Amino acid sequence: MKKQPDKGKITALYERLSHDDERAGESVSIENQKRILEDYAQKNGFTNIRHFTDDGVRGTTFKRPGLDAMLEEIRAGNVATVIIKDQSRIGRDVVEVGLLKRTFDEYHVRFIAANDNLDTANGFDIMSIFRDVINEWYVADTSRKIKTVFKSRMEKGLRCSGSVSYGYLASKENKGEWVIDEEAAAVVRRIFHSVVAGESIASIARALRAEKIPIPSEHWKRIGAPVRSAKYTDPYAWSTTTISYILKRPEYTGRKVLGKTVCENYKTKSTRKTAPEEQYIFDGEIPAIVDEETWNTVQRLMGTKRRAPKRQNTPNRLTGLLYCADCGAKLTHRSSLVQGKYLDDAFVCSSYRQLTRDCTMHYIPTAKMEAAILAAIQRVSWYVRHNEAEFIERVRKATDQHQENAVKEYRQKVSKAQRRYKELDGLVKKLYEGNATGKIPDKHFTRLLAEYDEEQTGLEAAIAQWQEAIESWNADRLKTDKFIELVSRYSRRYPAICQQTDADPETGCMEFDI
Repeated sequence: MKKQPDKGKITALYERLSHDDERAGESVSIENQKRILEDYAQKNGFTNIRHFTDDGVRGTTFKRPGLDAMLEEIRAGNVATVIIKDQSRIGRDVVEVGLLKRTFDEYHVRFIAANDNLDTANGFDIMSIFRDVINEWYVADTSRKIKTVFKSRMEKGLRCSGSVSYGYLASKENKGEWVIDEEAAAVVRRIFHSVVAGESIASIARALRAEKIPIPSEHWKRIGAPVRSAKYTDPYAWSTTTISYILKRPEYTGRKVLGKTVCENYKTKSTRKTAPEEQYIFDGEIPAIVDEETWNTVQRLMGTKRRAPKRQNTPNRLTGLLYCADCGAKLTHRSSLVQGKYLDDAFVCSSYRQLTRDCTMHYIPTAKMEAAILAAIQRVSWYVRHNEAEFIERVRKATDQHQENAVKEYRQKVSKAQRRYKELDGLVKKLYEGNATGKIPDKHFTRLLAEYDEEQTGLEAAIAQWQEAIESWNADRLKTDKFIELVSRYSRRYPAICQQTDADPETGCMEFDI
């Protein structure tokens, strides 16, 4: 005999609809679910019904307003029965659904899935476990299919996202293509050129705010383009974060980069930044706003803290570009300005008298440094103009040898960390299953879960740091064709600077570390 409903308690009717479910039509709409559940409750004598609804929420998410409200009533002892249309409505995660059913049992709540003929008043139903597995498999299979479609599109150079970088607009003629937004592009060029000129990101932001240049979201709003974020109060509130984001975008050089992030877990929708070798890169697919030389220079400068000396607005133009020949550390600019005269204007090794590393001072006056750089440029320029093929070969060999070992080591670290991260995902899932079945006590479950979470957080930070290092190596690669183009350009424009020096140019070039 079936247990009669408790008339003094709530009969909870729970409905859930995700955006993916909406594609199935009216059969799973919220209105249809409510009608089915109300009919079922009326026919079977359930009274005091109350609806708990989550509209537009995925089945793999278990932080839902409607579900949370229902669980709060259950824990308060106010619910006698929970009725759903089918088991997929309560969720599509075997472990989480198992924990929910355990909560129902703990508070003596009858659980009914109307279309699946599941009623816990009839005892244990082995088929309910298989339905939970099938429901989760459906999400995993859908995720796999979507990833396959996205990958196929990206391999062909087709975009999977409708977002457009500031400085561009979506083409009205060719869907997925970008065209230059001249008004915004002028701001982008100004930002890049300001960094090259020595201005700090903070000072650039202050200047844009002072001139009331609209921030990207406000600009899109004014021209009628899709706005990515409408949550702002000041339309001119340029921040260092916004400018830094613009400066890091490779698209401004005309490079289409697809697959910069990847979804690691279809349940949590957690993503990670991809390594360069995982991305789909197409050069020249976008109209360029800044040249590659400027972009690479900005990336190097952004990797260096460039502080302006006291009573000066900008740092020295060589700051961040000079390195110690002995220890490889960056050379730091030191300057003392007294009554309008420099008493100290030089570069020294940043490792000098450090606790964790040590080197000699290597005190080099700025004037001598600039003279040495000019002489080196003259020697190399002469060599390039007279031995172009040999120069290209030497630079390529030097570049490959310099980068190969370091990049290989970082990639190995990233690969090892990613494998461990996936192992931890598996361990966490087994941990939940063990706790749900009672094999792992709550005390051990909480401790182990915290340890796994801490380790994964550390791995995420380390992976991001190593991938950033790899990206910086790739961005810092010597571009021989660009250098040769520069030599030709400035030889014509400034012939006096590129004249042959008194020293033997070929010998000088051999001594110059390229």
